[in-house]
Amino acid sequence: MSDEPPILEGAAPQTEGLKEPALAYDYFKSMVSVSVATLGGILTLGETVFGERLSPMQIIMAALPLAISGMLALQGQTDITQVRQGIKPPLNSSKAALRIVPALYGLGVGIFLAFLILSYVAPDVAAKLK
Repeated sequence: MSDEPPILEGAAPQTEGLKEPALAYDYFKSMVSVSVATLGGILTLGETVFGERLSPMQIIMAALPLAISGMLALQGQTDITQVRQGIKPPLNSSKAALRIVPALYGLGVGIFLAFLILSYVAPDVAAKLK
């Protein structure tokens, strides 16, 4: 069994703009897992270890881009699978998702770290942001 997206016999795999669809599929598959794991880590740390330092709104601001990143990665994976099966997806977003997914992931992690560092370096400013 292969980790590549399935191809149905007789289907013409046309991946509109993706040079390496198998590589993009694997990338999206990994990003779904990484996004979910990071989201769980941020929510857990934000509620337990750093619960007194971070407000719920700050945690939500960090978690939202991560959740969207994971959903877009899953949608990109779905689009590639549909195209490889000969089904035209309603909106083939896989090419755009290759740029948007890492940007949103980095934004979410960056927001979390920025709020956390700010709570240690400048607690008075961080308190105003709560």
